[in-house]
Amino acid sequence: MKCSDFTILIGEDHPGEQKIYQKALSKEGYRLILAESGAEILDELNNSRVDLLITDLEMKPMSGLDALSIIKKRHPALSIIVVSGYYKGMVENFNGKAILIDAFIEKPVSLPVFKKKIREVLNISE
Repeated sequence: MKCSDFTILIGEDHPGEQKIYQKALSKEGYRLILAESGAEILDELNNSRVDLLITDLEMKPMSGLDALSIIKKRHPALSIIVVSGYYKGMVENFNGKAILIDAFIEKPVSLPVFKKKIREVLNISE
């Protein structure tokens, strides 16, 4: 499979970061959907076929973290990458709440690491 076979939903409320993700991932060939809040993520998941969710945790009015517990119940097979500023215990916090995430990436994002992790999660050979 190739990048153009996949649709990625990006949950990010910061316009500058949205542009970086959009530019970098569009060049790879992915189909992209942008959402600015947890509520928009939920709406998009109800209306579109999505292969991967990449989300920030800090968004208003509904955060990515608040949306994730709902998403995992409604879409248990959806692959998810969380991109967030590091806070101690993040992975343990998610695992403790039984919210299984495919990958965590710390901000600021290194684009080569980011792209590689997406390929790993989607099982795309380079």
